[in-house]
Amino acid sequence: MRREEPPSPPPPWEVVILVSQYLDPSTLATSSCVSKAWRTAMSSPNLWLPFCLSVYPSSSHLLSLSPPPSPRILFSLLNLASRRLPPPPPPSPLLSLSHLLFTLDVFIPNLTTPLLSTAIKGEDLEKESHNVFHFDVDVSAAASTAAVVEKQEDVRVVWMVMMKEWGGAFMMMEVKGKGREVGDTGLWFEEEVDGPKCCAAAAERGGMVAEVGLVFSGQERGVIKVSLGLMRRDGCRYVGLRDALLYLQSYLLP
Repeated sequence: MRREEPPSPPPPWEVVILVSQYLDPSTLATSSCVSKAWRTAMSSPNLWLPFCLSVYPSSSHLLSLSPPPSPRILFSLLNLASRRLPPPPPPSPLLSLSHLLFTLDVFIPNLTTPLLSTAIKGEDLEKESHNVFHFDVDVSAAASTAAVVEKQEDVRVVWMVMMKEWGGAFMMMEVKGKGREVGDTGLWFEEEVDGPKCCAAAAERGGMVAEVGLVFSGQERGVIKVSLGLMRRDGCRYVGLRDALLYLQSYLLP
């Protein structure tokens, strides 16, 4: 019967101290998990101070503070900071323009029918988005040819966004007023929209404004084009398409 040999005795303590001087930071950190004695040996300031000064020279200023940090702890802290992972990318919207319908109704006083009434499929706007939520739409066929918008005339604008298959609807704008004249061929309306319902659109904390622009046919002031957009109040720039879809889905999806 073969006799089992007794286990080898641990290496002399002096050997552990000697070998530790030739280990890299990763191996030192791993070795310190062997036992309390090894942790004490592998945490010696004499081992970690050269790593601090060579990898992070500015740490010499931190080590001169009172009370000074442990070189091992300081190196671990700085090394962790240098390897910190970037924040996760923002979520992708579940909606796309192809899921949506846009309706726009424009009314002026003393006119029994709307000045403009149209419905626009979201997929028809995809090629014009350029990754921002701003669209120019030709509505010359849908606008009333018998009516014009007089200057300083009260106009009522209703812009709705809804899901196809009638899954939900959101009021982007419902305003009545004289609008903002842009030259002789444009009339712009704005209304601040509600804040985000969920954290998915938290990027828009600065506030958002729905915008509808009516573009006229020169002096006739008949509507030939509309501009639909969602703007950030801080910076006066159009909201990115992804952020706008995240915002809309917080209202349109259950």
